[in-house]
This record gives sequence, C-alpha cells and structure tokens, in this order.
Amino acid sequence: MCGLPQPTRFSFRRNAVRPVRRHVSAQRRHDLTNADSPIRRFADTFLLLLVLLPVGCFAQRLTPLSKAPDWGQLNGFQETITHDEFIDLLSSVYAPDGAGAQWITLEPTRALIRENASNQFVLRFAPSAEATKPIPRYWTPAESLKPNNELPLSDVKIAIDPGHLGGAWARMEERWFQIENSIPVTEGDMTLRVAQILAPRLQSLGAQVTLVRSAPGPVTTIRPEELKVQAEASLRDRGITDMLRSDSRPDDPNREGSIPWEAERLFYRVDEIHARAKIVNEKIKPDLVLCLHFNAEPWGDPAHPVLVSVNHLHLLANGAYSPSELGFDDERFTMLVKLLTRTYAQELSCSESVARSMARITGLPPYRYSTSNAKSVGESGYVWARNLLANRLYQCPVIFIEAYVMNSQEFFARFQAGEYEGLRNFEGVMRPNVFEEYAEGVADGLAAYFRAARR
Repeated sequence: MCGLPQPTRFSFRRNAVRPVRRHVSAQRRHDLTNADSPIRRFADTFLLLLVLLPVGCFAQRLTPLSKAPDWGQLNGFQETITHDEFIDLLSSVYAPDGAGAQWITLEPTRALIRENASNQFVLRFAPSAEATKPIPRYWTPAESLKPNNELPLSDVKIAIDPGHLGGAWARMEERWFQIENSIPVTEGDMTLRVAQILAPRLQSLGAQVTLVRSAPGPVTTIRPEELKVQAEASLRDRGITDMLRSDSRPDDPNREGSIPWEAERLFYRVDEIHARAKIVNEKIKPDLVLCLHFNAEPWGDPAHPVLVSVNHLHLLANGAYSPSELGFDDERFTMLVKLLTRTYAQELSCSESVARSMARITGLPPYRYSTSNAKSVGESGYVWARNLLANRLYQCPVIFIEAYVMNSQEFFARFQAGEYEGLRNFEGVMRPNVFEEYAEGVADGLAAYFRAARR
C-alpha cells in the first residue's frame, strides 16, 4: 500500500537523490549532517520511503486519505455479470455519457479496466444470465427474503448513519447557525435525534438496527492537527501554492488556502467517512444503510444567518460519476464494486418508496439539481444519482436522505418548537414535531418497500 498522501507528484528515478556539492554554507552543512536537524530528518524519512515503497505505488492516483485499492478483490466477481447488464449499469447509472470510456474498454466477453497508470485488470463476463456465478457480497437483497407482512423488516440488518458530528464539533464542520438567543441549529445533533427515534420503530417492524454513530462527535480517532501534511498535499494537488499556515475566519476569502482549515475539512468530511465505512463494511455488515441528513441553502454568517422561503426533500443513490472522478484509481475501483454487487436496484426502489412516504407526510416538494454532478433517476422526481463518499464507500445499498432545509423559515419555526407531544398548527397544518415526522416518513417507506419486495 502507498502511504504517501499524494504519490502522483513523485517520480521514481534512480538518481533522484544526489550528494550536495560545492558552495554549501556552514549552516547548510550542519543541517545536512546533523541527525537532529529538520532537513536531515526529512531527507532520511524520504529516502526510507523510496526504499520501502514499491515502484507501482508511485503510479497510483488517489483521493485524499485513500489507500491504493486491491484490484485482486475484483476476481471474486469474474463471470457474475453479463456483458449487457454491465453495459446497462455503466452507461445508464454509474458513468453516463461515456464518463468511463477512458479507463474501461468493453469487449464481447470481457472488460479491460485500467487499475492505474501501468496496470490493467481483466473482468470476464458471464456467457449468459443463466450461467452467472453467485455475487460475493455481505448483504441480502430484499427479494431473497421470505414474505412477512406483519414484520416486513424481519431478518433485515439496518445501519443508521446520523450525518455529521454535532456537539462541540458543529461549528468546525459548519453545520451550525443561531439567530439571536434562539436554540442553535446543529445538523449533527438533529440527525442523531432522528436516529434515536427511528431505531425502535424499525425494531418494532422486525429489523436488527445498529447506529453507526450513537453520540455527538466523531467515530474516527484521528484529529485535524494530525492531518496537516495531508492537508498541504491536498491543497497543492488542487493547484493552491500560496497557503496560509494559520487559522482563518469563516468570512476570510482566502480560507480555502488555509492548511489548518483544510486539515479540519479532511478530518470531518473525509477521514470520518472512511472510519464509518470501516465500521459498516467490516463490523455491522448490514443489508441497508440509512444516511440521515438535513439540507440547507446558503445562510451567510452563522451568527446572523439568512432564512429562506424554500423547503424541499430529495434522496440520493450512488451513481453519475464524472470523468474527473473516475480518473482517481480508488474512485474507479469503488464504483466497480458498487456496480458488480448490484446495489443500485435496491437503492433506487427503496429510495423511491421512502421518498413517496416522506413527501406524503411532510408535504415537501422535490429538490432539483441545476448542476451536472447529479442525474435524476426513478419516477417520483425525488431521487437522484450522485457520487458521494458515504454512498460510494458503503458496500451495501445506501438510502441517503436530505430532508427539509434547515434555514428555511418553515423548518426553523418547527425546530424552535422542540419535541412537543401530539400535533401543533404551523401555517394552517397540524404537524407532529419535526423529528417524529422525519422518523415516521422513513419507517413507513421502508415497511412499504420490504412488504412489496418480499412477495
């Protein structure tokens, strides 16, 4: 495995490190010969890396904090999919408009897949649908379960992933705002509360439920101060060379060039999701993951936010990879794992069912993307294919929910009302508290999907 943060910036040449000769100052000679000097320590570390790392490591192109994929794992998928099904999923879901053509060459009996700059993986297709081999996966499709109308979620393992961190971390992750002396809106705490209400409801329907995060804060043990080297590499990879080495204010126009800010971003947005994926894929191994989120429109200064009139709902299935995303070896690999394990059919059908249920209960209209990084799928208008880190790394079907707009006038009023019992009038409509409503919509949608799928 390649341990360098951005290995693509190094070229492996036999004579890359040479002795220093001529016109070397006394201080410079001291730095080079003194084992305790920073320069000497860096040189020793770099030379050790050159010796220990395989040459192929330098050919990898990886996203920040990702490990080089083990392409040999795909051998388990040999002859588990036909040529036609592979092409259909690739072109209609995962890499539309030829996004994967540069890295995947399709032949009648096989796909030639670029592993990295120097290696190629060959995936053999099954000769027919009848001859396909079993798919290696840790989750069970809903249609494989026996009918059970009374307990539609019986024998179903569900992981609930409350989005973001909340608590003391909410301001760092920029999922916090407050108006005067009101109750602060913190997404990570709200998703956790929905999860706590939703879990027993799903259990009453027969499900085995595990929360990926059961308290405010991160599941990763890494902290931002440990990611400054990776943060600098990440900024440089994005073409930022004029970097700030001190903390920056939220309103600083140069903030995206701040190493501490980038280290924080890698902590809560990247390493945290990798840590959750490890829990999901290696410990829980569920049949389904529910990623709970609240949406938002730009709110400006979090201490003086802007409330908006729009409020909406949408759900996301993994897909719609762009050519630039597929240019990363790890993204290309994980996309193929999602394709070959056939998560999409269940992600779409289950998401559609949850969307219909939540739309009926909340009355929220569908959100529509105006950018090219998402593709509308299904028939409800609420479900989109989009490539996110969580729905990519979790190797089972993922229902990714973006419900309500946190800084909408309607949601803010309901949130400030708290967890009241029964119903209250909001703009002429009697409503339960927003956490109960969210949980009810998800539970009813899941129950409806599994009842239909298990027939």
